[in-house]
Amino acid sequence: MTLPKTIDLSAMKSGGLIKQKEKDFFAIRLRTPVGKISADHLNKIAEVSRKYGNGKLHLTVRQGIEIQGVTFDQIQTARDELEEAGLRIGACGPRFRVATACPGAGICPNGLVDSAGLGLEVDETFFGRAEGLDLPHKFKVAIAGCTSCCPKPQENDFGYQGQIDPELIEADCDSCGVCEVTCKEGAIVMGENGLPIRDQSKCIYCGDCIKSCPTDAWVPKRVGLAAYIGGRFGRHPELGKKLADFVPPEKALDLIRSVLEFYKKEGKRGERLGVTVNRVGLDEVKRRVL
Repeated sequence: MTLPKTIDLSAMKSGGLIKQKEKDFFAIRLRTPVGKISADHLNKIAEVSRKYGNGKLHLTVRQGIEIQGVTFDQIQTARDELEEAGLRIGACGPRFRVATACPGAGICPNGLVDSAGLGLEVDETFFGRAEGLDLPHKFKVAIAGCTSCCPKPQENDFGYQGQIDPELIEADCDSCGVCEVTCKEGAIVMGENGLPIRDQSKCIYCGDCIKSCPTDAWVPKRVGLAAYIGGRFGRHPELGKKLADFVPPEKALDLIRSVLEFYKKEGKRGERLGVTVNRVGLDEVKRRVL
């Protein structure tokens, strides 16, 4: 069919209905926070794709799913069937996007924090809510459970990365030196007294010393989140800047909310957060959001 002339393609895209290159065809973007989805929902998506689309799905770089090849006259029927099954539509445009995250401490042996759980909480709090709408530009969040940063928090407008501050219980150390060998940053050396010495200026808070210690002499002193702000890709890529270390997980939403308030007030229309941060200055941003 021919598209009605009154159709606002930009508004449709903001609502997760993306015009394809092929005439009159759309992709329906589904909301799958942190990439979690049930097997039953996958079956339903496949069924809807075969009924109303071209039977092909696209896995987005942000852990989402798009049903391709849906004609305009079938969009509403497909949406109704998806939503009836408990599947929600994603979004584009100048708003808080679906949060991405790695599996985190609940599944990954390297995970220091529950990044997936936090990601779901972030998504439920900000996606589609008033504070996550009417932003100067899109706002992407990624949460990594450890220093490997698999979901790339530094490449997002806002990112969290799990970190752990090690502390040595000297009485439990047997001077084996495993922590010195394990530390890839060269932050630990064995002292003359046979005890390891940690150079905090070199430590990246990865927790490898804790995981490798055979006597459990290295223990967590504190666990938290490193926060990054202003990362982006596209035409002018730039890595995010360190905003804070060891943000308590229970304060994670508060900091995102503070950044969103700053962005709404200081960001210019069409300006990504990283550009706003560069214009205002990181020190001033820290003063206002921390």
